[in-house]
Amino acid sequence: MSFVGLVLSSSCSRMPPSSSNGVAGAIDGTHICIPGPSSHRESYINRKGLPSIQLQVVCTADLLFLDVYTGWPGAVHDARVFRNSPLKDVLEDATFPSEYHLLGDSAYPLSSYLLVPFRDNGQLSVVEKTFNKAHASTRVEVERAIGLLKGKFRRLKYLEMTDLGSIPVVIFATCSLHNFLILHGGVDEEDIEHDEADSGSPDADSRDCSRTASEKRLAIAHMLM
Repeated sequence: MSFVGLVLSSSCSRMPPSSSNGVAGAIDGTHICIPGPSSHRESYINRKGLPSIQLQVVCTADLLFLDVYTGWPGAVHDARVFRNSPLKDVLEDATFPSEYHLLGDSAYPLSSYLLVPFRDNGQLSVVEKTFNKAHASTRVEVERAIGLLKGKFRRLKYLEMTDLGSIPVVIFATCSLHNFLILHGGVDEEDIEHDEADSGSPDADSRDCSRTASEKRLAIAHMLM
């Protein structure tokens, strides 16, 4: 198994927030379908029953990728991919400004550097609902970025490769080209394709969160009122 992970722009710790609420970017995962290996094939079968490779991305409001990490088999949960990514070390570094954070869906654990929606148990307050609505409307850019990536590089819908060591390199190359095309030609809305959400439920090992993270999220929620 081979992994490719790299911050494509300058370090996330130096990126300016994309909003007054300290959003440095949005994170999400997507699956790149592959033929699948004959050995340990079950490890690559995702929730849709297809063999795939995980791709984790962080993007800006301009749909540029700040960070990409790929190589984990499709059966692995998004939260586990994140826990093992170099990005987590960057975010946990003492030099990462505490007022900044990423936005992620409910598949990720809540932390002071990664804010997720309030879990909807049917009894959310007005403040919590307002936060979730603002969160969703901001985080949607990462879904658009993934849709643009797969719209531009249609081979990523089914990457017909069997060399597991080379697959992450090819995926990473398309992400680099994605940034190059945006920086030099802008975004063509017609190229953005809908990438069906597949975040799944929260990972059982990632549901606990710190009091600091909960308080930060609630404070931002009140600011939005």
